[in-house]
Amino acid sequence: MDWWLHVRRVPAVCAGLAACLILGAVADSVQVPVPVVVGGLSFAFPLPFLLPLAPVCLILYGQSRGGSAIEVTAVRPIKLWDTGFMTACAVLMPAGGWLVSSMTGHILAAGMARNFLGYLGLALLLRTLTSLHIAATSVTLFPIACAAFGVRHGTPASWAWPLHEPAHLPAFIAALALGAAGLAAAALPVSAARPAQPAEQ
Repeated sequence: MDWWLHVRRVPAVCAGLAACLILGAVADSVQVPVPVVVGGLSFAFPLPFLLPLAPVCLILYGQSRGGSAIEVTAVRPIKLWDTGFMTACAVLMPAGGWLVSSMTGHILAAGMARNFLGYLGLALLLRTLTSLHIAATSVTLFPIACAAFGVRHGTPASWAWPLHEPAHLPAFIAALALGAAGLAAAALPVSAARPAQPAEQ
């Protein structure tokens, strides 16, 4: 268990989640201007909506540090531990965000938690279909692309769920669906989740 905690960077991920919850409450007035390609000059992207990218990338990094060929044959249920840990993050982060939001009145903390769920699901799906580096890069650029291409005259498009207010139900449903799909993909056996790699000569 100690080996798994160290390899998967579990303490670092937990610290990143805690930092997100804290910063999501105290930095809700900080905004990142993103140039808009169509229908305006720029979009003020709330910083809390971007913060979840840090723990998501930490999770991806921790998942990449294991030796897949070795772990598949391990006696310990490594896949179960990985899936259980990511599921716990996906449950606790939204719950914590809504709790912080209701206790402090900083509603962007709830949107930050929603975005964590969506970013994590998207990253896990991309990791399953492509590679770690492509998944990490794509999920990091996705909210910026949403702001650049998904805003028209200051109003986010329906598909640009990371930009919407925390109370926007369709955005929450989209993030929830992505999170569930990503966790389901992560639970697949390695041989089913990724195409077989050619053996080295």
